[in-house]
Amino acid sequence: MEVAQKTPRMNRGLKKMRRHSGEKPGMLAVIGFSMIGIIVFLLMQEKMHPALVFVVVPVIAAVLAGAGLDDISKFVASGVGKTTSVAILFIFSITYFSIMNDVGMFDPLVNCLTRRAGNNVVLVTVATTVIAIIAHLDGALASTILVTCPAMLPVYQRLNIRPVVMLVCIGAAMSIMNLLPWGGPTARVAAITGMDVQLLWTAMIPLQIVGLIMALAFAVYMGMVEKRRGAGIPVDCVAGEDGACVLSPELEALKRPKLVIFNLLLTALVIGLLCFTKLPAYFDFMVGLAICLIVNFPKVKDQTARIKAHAADALSVPAVLLTTGIFLGVLTGTKMLDAMATSIIAIVPNVLGPYLHLVMGAFAVPIGMMLGTDSYFFGLVPLAISVGQKFGVDQLDMAYSMLIAKNYGVLVTPHAATTYLAIGMAGGVSLKEHLSFCTPRLWLLSLIALATALAMGVIHF
Repeated sequence: MEVAQKTPRMNRGLKKMRRHSGEKPGMLAVIGFSMIGIIVFLLMQEKMHPALVFVVVPVIAAVLAGAGLDDISKFVASGVGKTTSVAILFIFSITYFSIMNDVGMFDPLVNCLTRRAGNNVVLVTVATTVIAIIAHLDGALASTILVTCPAMLPVYQRLNIRPVVMLVCIGAAMSIMNLLPWGGPTARVAAITGMDVQLLWTAMIPLQIVGLIMALAFAVYMGMVEKRRGAGIPVDCVAGEDGACVLSPELEALKRPKLVIFNLLLTALVIGLLCFTKLPAYFDFMVGLAICLIVNFPKVKDQTARIKAHAADALSVPAVLLTTGIFLGVLTGTKMLDAMATSIIAIVPNVLGPYLHLVMGAFAVPIGMMLGTDSYFFGLVPLAISVGQKFGVDQLDMAYSMLIAKNYGVLVTPHAATTYLAIGMAGGVSLKEHLSFCTPRLWLLSLIALATALAMGVIHF
């Protein structure tokens, strides 16, 4: 009897959804763009907490798109299911690295860098880029962030360098390294074009070399900018005779200098499991955190105190990350994504048809920020290739343009897990601060990379 009462409502909702998605794709696109615009506005203006934004706005958009309660339930379950594992990873990785910072695992590196760099901020930003380049050899965004941020953040804090500078340097390094054949974007493009991933990458090797030089030059520039604004003077500590930082008695009591080697080996083991095994990433950090606490703080009272000390940082961002699943579920479940991709292509004037690949490349960062990685590559790129071929644009030119430029938006997508992982690992940088600082700089780098690819013959007019 209960099923009989639900079925008509569900059927009416599905019929309404089909009517919106089939007969009025333009309306779905308008709703989709409006939803994203409102979300970005609220996030940038900080009118609401991000977790609330990603709940309220997508649900309203789903209702306007004709979805019923049963449909919304499916969208939410599907979307949140995709973000849950990353949220759990975030909770345990943030807690792990925060406690490792408490016990002084990074102190030798920090003291060495600050002694050698002195007040030379440029060396710090360049070191950040080099570490990020090396860390990203495995092609995984999360592991690059988890390696680079904990190591460099204490140096940035001590020398009064803004953490967003660290993030933009990491973003620039990851963007060009993400073109590796075992990286996600290049593999996606290979699947779309049917081309061998190794051949696809080989043509981009000269561009990658130039891109790495460009990333290092960008790091030098950012270091000079920070130096001009007064960075380089140590804060929050007094330098000892050997140049090391002398902390307050409370913080000093947490240090475990005799366990530095053990903690380094434990961290290397955790990262090794992360990179070279198929174990869930969050499980690696669960095990690492358990061993870390048992060895460094044998007493239950101390273990509890350390977890409580970092609970706010470890839980606030995962809460937002889980709610972004609602946005992703609604965006794909209502077919808004398909309608948006079609409308983006449709608004390009015919006169620009032969240059469609350059147009799509030029706007790849903001479009990628809206759609996200999978939606961009598997939804928009095939459509753009198909339309471009009608104007005589080679599919590889379209694919290279959209691949090379889009990579510079990997760290500034407001609904991507890695974005929240990065701002959380950067000491609680706000999403507004991160996006407003990093987006224009990374977009500019993407345009330079696109022009470089054009000059080197990777892409053709």
